[in-house]
Amino acid sequence: MKAMDTAHETSLDALRRDVQWLKDVEEIKRLKARYFRYVDLHWWPELRSLFTDDAVFEIGESSSAPRTTEEFVTSVGRHLGEAMSVHHGHMPEIEIVDAGTAHGIWSMFDVVEPSPSSGYPVLTGYGHYTEDYRKVDGQWRIARLRLTRLRRSVDGNVIDGAQVNGRRKFAEP
Repeated sequence: MKAMDTAHETSLDALRRDVQWLKDVEEIKRLKARYFRYVDLHWWPELRSLFTDDAVFEIGESSSAPRTTEEFVTSVGRHLGEAMSVHHGHMPEIEIVDAGTAHGIWSMFDVVEPSPSSGYPVLTGYGHYTEDYRKVDGQWRIARLRLTRLRRSVDGNVIDGAQVNGRRKFAEP
């Protein structure tokens, strides 16, 4: 009888791990969905709440090169505050590393149409978000956000990704 109890407990433990994995993946998907929604609705305090206090931002096209979460949210607000934007994330690849850390890659598309008085150009882009996540007080938060582009158009002119010659690079840091 003892062997059967151990086997049952092992399968129950495996089921619990699988359910927790599914729950964690879904929570990370919801986290990223909120990120896109908050950016497009200009909900800056709510956007700030999605990141760890020590989050790292790697955005090659950024002119402000934010070093802190506050600098990132301020920069996004400055660039998008008077803009109509649409950000989409698709087809996440999420890896749960352990109970408190995870890694994800999201295909992305965005359009940013600033007001004419802003001085900013119209941007259309395609690429990937590569992110690390960490649980803080039981909630998943973005600990590292890296944006890379496959193609970027500014005011209708393709400035990145016009030429594709074979296999394209995708390097993880």
